[in-house]
Amino acid sequence: MTVLVVGGGVIGCATAYALAKAGCAVTLLERAAPGAEASGAAAGLLAPLGESTQTAFARLALASWRLYPGVVSELRERTGIDVEHVTRGTIYPQTATASAEQAREWALAPEFGVQVLEGRDVQELEPALSPKVRRAILVRGDHWINNQRLVTAYAQAAVSAGVELAVGTEVTDVVVERGRARGVAAGAERFEGDAVLLAAGAWTSQLTGALGARLPVEPRRGQMIALAHLPPVLTYCVHGEAYLVPRPSGELLIGATVENAGFRREITAEGVAGLLRAAIDLVPSVRDLPITRTWYGFRPWAPDSLPILGPWPGIEGLWVATAHFRNGILLAPITAQVMCEWMLGGRPSIEVKEFLPDRFLRERPK
Repeated sequence: MTVLVVGGGVIGCATAYALAKAGCAVTLLERAAPGAEASGAAAGLLAPLGESTQTAFARLALASWRLYPGVVSELRERTGIDVEHVTRGTIYPQTATASAEQAREWALAPEFGVQVLEGRDVQELEPALSPKVRRAILVRGDHWINNQRLVTAYAQAAVSAGVELAVGTEVTDVVVERGRARGVAAGAERFEGDAVLLAAGAWTSQLTGALGARLPVEPRRGQMIALAHLPPVLTYCVHGEAYLVPRPSGELLIGATVENAGFRREITAEGVAGLLRAAIDLVPSVRDLPITRTWYGFRPWAPDSLPILGPWPGIEGLWVATAHFRNGILLAPITAQVMCEWMLGGRPSIEVKEFLPDRFLRERPK
């Protein structure tokens, strides 16, 4: 089968790699470079525990988290790239994001080593935390990676598996003939394929307007800051009103805003100031660290904040994998696995009915 994957973020690269390994002839079309948008702008958090561990989304996230050790090893073996998989865990100050009830819910996933810390135990574990933090939850199963390296590794692995990478190719339309996707158009150029996968992140909806219904995928801008972190101030990731992620490279990442700002490519004073205030409140000593860089990305968001995965109703051979919002890095391995299984005619190995595009596509193509 010949497959065209539109979008070179982590979802597109991971799925193209999986499809190529399964024997498909894959072309990956990306208007810029792999990871140039949201995937490259993230912090790389692998933190699957949310408000509940019993939802379809939680099961999807946990399944992807469990795949990561094998993914990290496989990508290193195939490409030589170390994606800096850190497994020390995250501290959640209770005053910000956690509660005793949430701790009990999280404890239902024993592999995550959830532990409630009180009093001096908090500062003994992470001395840089503010003395105001008197109670926290430690989730040892939270991990993080270098997301820029991850996307590069997936892209290189895909090429090594036979994927044709067409960078600088901006897809403008999906070609549909007699109820079936036949390819895509990039300006005057046309690419033919047996199947098309739309994985263009926050730009996916721009490709669906001529299909009889438009997916309601919108950008949510996230601004971030990096501080110089040598010698290190933090050992663990800290997640409160902001999150602080210490990287092996010697940077401390602080993120992230969530803004309904369209595609405005701006770093704002308010955004940076809010992140710094929240970070300093959690870890006072970061006030003395120099800022090394600031950046932003556009997360793909759907109205229910859930991914959109599956076949486009009414058009054979057209598939969607988008709207991963704040979880694109975490969900990349399971998305690649599920989409590969599905597109090759099998049944997904995990329940996905809550993520189908049908929930938004009330109109049907004629």
